[in-house]
Amino acid sequence: MKRSSAGTDATTSKRASTRIAIMLERLSEYLDWDSENRPSFIDALVATVLSQNTTDVNSGRAYAKLGDAYSSWDDVADSTLAQLAATIREAGLAEQKATTIIAALNALRDKHGSLELAGIDRIGDTELLDELTSLKGIGLKTASCVLMFALGRDLCAVDTHIHRVANRVGIVTTTNPDRTFEALRLLIPPGQARNLHVALIRFGRRICKSQRPHCFDCPLFDLCEWELKEQFAREAKPGARAASGDVVLADILRNAPKRPRSRRT
Repeated sequence: MKRSSAGTDATTSKRASTRIAIMLERLSEYLDWDSENRPSFIDALVATVLSQNTTDVNSGRAYAKLGDAYSSWDDVADSTLAQLAATIREAGLAEQKATTIIAALNALRDKHGSLELAGIDRIGDTELLDELTSLKGIGLKTASCVLMFALGRDLCAVDTHIHRVANRVGIVTTTNPDRTFEALRLLIPPGQARNLHVALIRFGRRICKSQRPHCFDCPLFDLCEWELKEQFAREAKPGARAASGDVVLADILRNAPKRPRSRRT
């Protein structure tokens, strides 16, 4: 008798969820982050925009410079494009990021009355994701990072590292990070999405690299379904140390000496 697709999907999902739980246990060394120290919604939004396509060092420096140049997020929202771009120059793509930040802050202030964003924590995940991704320059990864770190939502924002690892291990079969995000929402054990995000980003940067991954030193080797793992394990050639790409937002915010604040009305 032919097995129903529903039954197959249920079995596959259960298997993937079990594998995720095992992965989290084996990658526990990558979970040294303060999950209770939450930034404000705007802190998280700006830091995530700055972290796009740059190194953690450069995005951290640019974020810190905002605290030197501006006293409040309202001042940032009211800044000229040239002034803000000059301030965040070290983050790269300065004009593009400055445009995104100014537009997003103004849109949020107009809709919610102030950048205090009172009551935003009572809005559901899907509605907030839709609101943020409707803003020019804000994608699903940025939006989900903000919800995760600022509001503690049980989501796993997906960057290039997480997309790569999840597909190599075989817990999803997807073509881009946004599809991986949607697939993982159905598979991750409750309460573990943020931990999976942090663990897989760090694991992807240190072990499961895009080029020359360290399959010879991988704690997930027996779980992994990647067809090239045996080849890279035999070669045992370390890949380059990760210097750029997506970073853990918590690291940037934890290391920033000061930041602008929302202006109380």
